[in-house]
Amino acid sequence: MIPWLEIRRKIMHTWPIIIPIAYRYVSKDTALTIMLPICAFYVFCDIFRHFHEGFRGIFDRVITSNFLREHEKNGLIGSSYFIFGALLAIILFPKPVAIASLYILIICDAMAAIVGCGWGRTRIFAKSLEGSIAFFVSGMIVVVLALQDKPLWGESAMQHNLLWGILAVLGAALVELFPTGFDDNLTIPLVAGGIMMFGFWV
Repeated sequence: MIPWLEIRRKIMHTWPIIIPIAYRYVSKDTALTIMLPICAFYVFCDIFRHFHEGFRGIFDRVITSNFLREHEKNGLIGSSYFIFGALLAIILFPKPVAIASLYILIICDAMAAIVGCGWGRTRIFAKSLEGSIAFFVSGMIVVVLALQDKPLWGESAMQHNLLWGILAVLGAALVELFPTGFDDNLTIPLVAGGIMMFGFWV
């Protein structure tokens, strides 16, 4: 049976794609000026809901639409980790790397969940091989599109850019597949961005 609730949850959680899209058109300083207060306020609200029952009801109706996983009921929700992860990516990485790593998280993670939940048969830990393949294939498309007009290290290094972009997708897919104890919304952009940055020094 296809778990449509989880698929619907993933589709609804693709709204943060506005962050990398908007970041293409503003400076790093402007992005941080916007993201820092949003992240602080969002995470504060996520924490505060655990201490105020009335606020929890409002938060659940407005933010989560009651699509919470079991571990999110007593901890931070996935979108809090995403906003924090996006903030870290913007702080730590050059703009093209941050944008590409966020596209990888948003698009590829959603594709992995949709394919894995709908057609996954080969289970690996709590994920599926089919979902991981969908993550990797969609990731290759993402890095080609994301880096072709914003090469990381110059037009002459385009093949180098794409190679390390694909390696970043592979690393992110492995992080998504295997349990690390950390939320994917943190690990995927940081691992993907870190691998692309490593390519800068090679």
